[in-house]
This record gives sequence, C-alpha cells and structure tokens, in this order.
Amino acid sequence: MKILGVNISHDTSVAVIEDGEVVSVYEEERCRRSKWFSPADDCANEYKELGLLCIDHKQLHQPDFLTFASYDRRALALDFKDKVLKDRVLQGELISELSAQQLTRKRIEELNIQFKDLMRISVDREDEDHLICKAIADQCQMETYNFVPEHHFFHAVCGSHLSPYDECIVLTFDGGGFQTHHEDYPGYQEIECIWHYKDDNVEPLWKRYSNHRIVSDIQSYFTGYGEDCIHCKEDLEVVIDDVPSVFTSYPSMGMNFSNMSYALGCDEKGRAAGKVMGMASYGDMNPKVFTKHTVAQQLEHVSLEHTVALIQDAIDMVPDCKNIVLSGGYSLNCTNNYKYLQRFPDHQFFVDPIPHDGGTAVGAALTDWRKLNANDTDS
Repeated sequence: MKILGVNISHDTSVAVIEDGEVVSVYEEERCRRSKWFSPADDCANEYKELGLLCIDHKQLHQPDFLTFASYDRRALALDFKDKVLKDRVLQGELISELSAQQLTRKRIEELNIQFKDLMRISVDREDEDHLICKAIADQCQMETYNFVPEHHFFHAVCGSHLSPYDECIVLTFDGGGFQTHHEDYPGYQEIECIWHYKDDNVEPLWKRYSNHRIVSDIQSYFTGYGEDCIHCKEDLEVVIDDVPSVFTSYPSMGMNFSNMSYALGCDEKGRAAGKVMGMASYGDMNPKVFTKHTVAQQLEHVSLEHTVALIQDAIDMVPDCKNIVLSGGYSLNCTNNYKYLQRFPDHQFFVDPIPHDGGTAVGAALTDWRKLNANDTDS
C-alpha cells in the first residue's frame, strides 16, 4: 500500500509511505529552486493549475491514498468605518482595551459592540488550502483525499517514528500550527506541545496556544514592533479535549526568531530564523556595544531557558521515560539542542531529521497508514 503525504504550507514537501515505512521525501523548493517555497504564498494562482513539479519528476501519480498537511490559517480583518475614528485608534484608544484580557470570541463580540461606530473585528478561516489540495489531487489522478491540518501532531508522529525509541516523550515547538477546535478561542495556534509516544500511539499531554499572529495583525495598525507590543496581561489555563492547555498572546520561540530575522534585516518576510540562530554564536552575553550578533545571542539565551523549563515539565509528566524527541521548526536550533544534553545528562535526545514543516508530510501519511492498518486488523 502506497500513501502519499503532501505538506502544502511553507517547506512544501511530498512523502512516500509504503507498508508503514518512509520510502522517500521530496521538497518542492529543490525542483523550483525557490527557497522556502509555498504554494499559498508564492504563486498560488499558477500552483492551482500546475500542481507540484516533484510529483511529475518522480512519477508519484495514482497512489493508493493521498493525504495533506498544513498549518491552520485564519485571517484577522479590521474594517474601519471612518478615517477620523481610525486615527483615534492609531493614537492608542483601542490598545488598552485589547490588552485588558484574552481575545476570545466573547471578547471580540464585546469589542465589536463597544466600537461599533469605529470598526469591526472578524476572524475568518481561509479556504485556499482546499483549492490547492484539489489541484494536486487532480495531478495525482485521485478523486478523493484526506486533509486534516493537525500540524503539531504530524510533527510528533514524524519525529517519534524516525527515532530509535519504542517509547519516548516528544516536544514540538515552532512558529505556530493547528488552531484549537474550541469555538470560544478563535485564532489561537498550537506553539508548544508535549506528547507521549508508545506502541505507535502519540497522545497529547499538554499544549500551549498563542494568538500572537492575530494580535500582531492588530498591532501592526498601531505601534509596530517593540516594547509597545500588545499582549494580554495574564495567560489562561483551561482544559481542551481533556488536555491541559495554556492560552497566551505572547509569541512562540519560533516566531520570536522569525520576527528577529525581519528586525535584523535578514529577510523581509521574517523567514530567516536560522540566520538569527547562526548569528547568536558570535554574540556576547555581556556586551559593551550591542550588535546584531549580540541581540541574537540574547534571544538565544532566553529561548534556551524557556525550552529547558518546558523539557523539565515534560520529564515530570512521564518520569520513568528517559527518551526525548524534539520536533518542529525550533528544533533546528543545533546550539541549544547540544546544551539540552548538558542540562539533562540522564536522558537521551533524538532530534527529528525533518523537524521543519516538510516533516508534516511524513506525519500525515503515517497517520493515515496507521488508521487504515488498524481498520484492516479489526476487520
């Protein structure tokens, strides 16, 4: 049985799974010679017509099953009704209101009533992903396909499967992935998750969600980046689908590096987080003069302490397990990965060899294979 998994977000990739094993993984950017290629961001209209070059190059048509991965994207819309009123907002009138508490659906409704003469806030899910999936399905000569954007789960499935462990704790952290199903919390993406892997099952133990991408869209209307960033004053601790969860407006570690890559002039779209991680090695924790490298090093140190605390929390949840797998884009931070070995000498670490979004194609295909295999076993 051959299953094709396709990631259609950035780091677009195609994974081939046969009988539960990873046969090959191809990244579309290699075919297009376009770094960080994404169909949704780079050439969506052309993409819907042409599909993926790597599928044609490797003759990956007519698989037994086709499944897609992506991160769940929603767009926040701010519709101003009057320029004078918009100027009042730009002067900071709305900032204190937005930062007073979490931006839940109830809160959005309250703000829309409070500022009904000024503006309207809405959070809408984009449907472009399904158009892209349909084009690729047509290219593969497939009438049906599966698309469930369980982003961090697919990271965890990929990392745990490729690891040498029968049981492990999996930590996934990146810029942001799948959004919560809960209707009360629109726009909150998974940014950090802890999972337990055993007997080919990946179960969630804890999750942190952030609506920073939504809030930063609002923020861009007002203050730009810097100390005046809008954040809620307190995090929320709730239980979603029986999983302890934290809701915050602060950015993820991955998004911090992406934002820094933009601020330091590495990339105008903030996609060069790896360059900031590289700069950090040349920085100074006690500088006399602040340089780009020093700023990067400060961020690297903050992210190290944050993730070390997260790893310790994970260990406390499964104290008998000594195997730890890291996945998600932040796991490309090689320097901090090495320091985890020093901080946790009694544990073994494995870093997913495809920790960026390209690996979610593997996770999606493996997930479908396991479900199909389980159904065959039951029957």
